[in-house]
Amino acid sequence: MEFMGYRRADGRVGVRNYSVVISSVFCSSSVAQKIAYATGVNAVIHDGGCGQLGFEKDHTERVLNGVVNHPNVGAVLVVGLGCEQLSAQALSESALGKASRYINIHELGGNQATVESGIRIVNELKSEAEKATQEKVDISELILATQCGSSDSASGLAANPAVGVMADRLIAADGTVIIGETSGLYGAAGVMAKRAVSPKVSKEIIEITDVRERYYSNLGLSLKNANPTPGNIAGGLTTLVEKSYGGVRKGGTTLIQGVVKAAERIQGKGLWVMDTSMGIGACDMTDMLSSGSQVMAYTTGLGNPVGSPLAPVIKITGTSKTYKQLMDIIDFDASTVLRNEETIEECGERLFKEMISVANGKLTKAEEFKHTVFAVGKIPV
Repeated sequence: MEFMGYRRADGRVGVRNYSVVISSVFCSSSVAQKIAYATGVNAVIHDGGCGQLGFEKDHTERVLNGVVNHPNVGAVLVVGLGCEQLSAQALSESALGKASRYINIHELGGNQATVESGIRIVNELKSEAEKATQEKVDISELILATQCGSSDSASGLAANPAVGVMADRLIAADGTVIIGETSGLYGAAGVMAKRAVSPKVSKEIIEITDVRERYYSNLGLSLKNANPTPGNIAGGLTTLVEKSYGGVRKGGTTLIQGVVKAAERIQGKGLWVMDTSMGIGACDMTDMLSSGSQVMAYTTGLGNPVGSPLAPVIKITGTSKTYKQLMDIIDFDASTVLRNEETIEECGERLFKEMISVANGKLTKAEEFKHTVFAVGKIPV
């Protein structure tokens, strides 16, 4: 099976040809956002780029390098202040084989001058990006990220298992799937560890959840203090373990090939666990997509609307009421499983075809609404 994709200079393939404006530092985020809004391109803004050390600094750099080199990004303008740790020039120059420029607020004489210069440059970059052509690409080149948010009982019963079927289907075609949300693995880590391809990988799965629990324990807290959320409880979930067992079904049934750092590029096929950073759900999304995933499958029982500036995000619900009430948020209705209109396998196959349609250019509801959220999380130590 094939889709139409954009072959990039590094050999990877994009399913979109986005132009993005990215702030190299929090201080330049408003200017970057104004430029993006004025030119109709995606904004990538965040609260990092300076005053960071060790794991935090490395993580921010890895995320932002993943952005400028993302296969779905055809052109990029980096907007800096001029005195930050993460140089706008260095970030721009790390974008290989694509239209890329940088500007600094200090050098251009202030906010307004930088906005005006940025608008002119982005329009030039867009023209350059539009020269990219599509070619037929085998689905084995797809990397699918999986996530859930605003979950309810139907997520674990219908939506997540359907994503799992899709994941198995893509892996059978020699594709790649990422399951992250480290905090969401807690309680189900033992089950996931049994599916590891080796004892080493099994140990790593247990270790990343142990690190997360130790972090909160040192604060006198527990992951169970925050999960399930009030919305999860209202949606029928009772414990973190129950939520986790339902959540990990997004990964399907195949062996787990390895564990990678947050935003680290996947170097292999099959199913991978990403040790995503801490923070709101958008941090998990940012980590998985910055690693190079071209599409995300996002299950939501109550109707989470978030999209990404890096990739199409397919919203899937197993709750009929959510699908009917939130038509401008939800892309796919998996509640058919609970009404016995489809088996989980049939629903997953239908979802797999939907993913291919999105890879071929079908806009998701988040893309239509231009809902783009980007957040860099914290690394627990």
